[in-house]
Amino acid sequence: MQLQVIIIVKKMDKSEVEQVLITVKSGTEEALNIKIYKNGILARRGCGGLPGVKISGMSFTGDSVYFDKLMNSVSQQVLDENINHEEEIVTGSLEYVVAFYGISSNGDHGERAEWTKSTGLRFFMDEGTGFRHNLLGFVDGLAIEAMKLTDSWYFDIMMIGLEKMRSASLPEQTLATAPKTDEALKQDFQSYFEQVNKKDLEGFVKGKVYVDEDGVEYKVSFSGDNKSLTYSFTAS
Repeated sequence: MQLQVIIIVKKMDKSEVEQVLITVKSGTEEALNIKIYKNGILARRGCGGLPGVKISGMSFTGDSVYFDKLMNSVSQQVLDENINHEEEIVTGSLEYVVAFYGISSNGDHGERAEWTKSTGLRFFMDEGTGFRHNLLGFVDGLAIEAMKLTDSWYFDIMMIGLEKMRSASLPEQTLATAPKTDEALKQDFQSYFEQVNKKDLEGFVKGKVYVDEDGVEYKVSFSGDNKSLTYSFTAS
């Protein structure tokens, strides 16, 4: 998932938006990368914290439910702003990006789209900055909302990456990628469960069945507390 460049071609109407990209970075490390498309594509890596979770996934849901819910929080005024704030970096950098894309020139409305319109908000700041802007709060809030919308889906992506267990609730067209080494997977496991809201985990798996590589179905259960939590798979 590569960061796309924000280029304002001309004023963009809200009805023209077909993709939303949200990224959060600290220095060179990416804490969050979410792409939500009007055509139903979801793509995500990370939980917004550090160390960044490297397991990523993409699904073709076939509808605009996620996109529509997210865009309900975006006004035409936001699209008209097109802010690109940069400042001198002294101690370390923080970068927040929300970008909007639309009007494809090549007939594709997903990952291969060649968008002719785009706008967005980018804040590239020093870690010790005193900079304040009302739309910086909007960007942070939209990132949190996008995570909440996709948290249950992303948990299922994590189960593929960590356990090779696939939720039957995932769209058929779903891809997941994970680090190749056991050490990197262990780091992702630790980072994910440190950053996710543990109170939400039971809801992520409620009513779901997970299938292993041999086709055996399992249920997931959790035990422990906020300080120490484990999960297990039980054949259903």
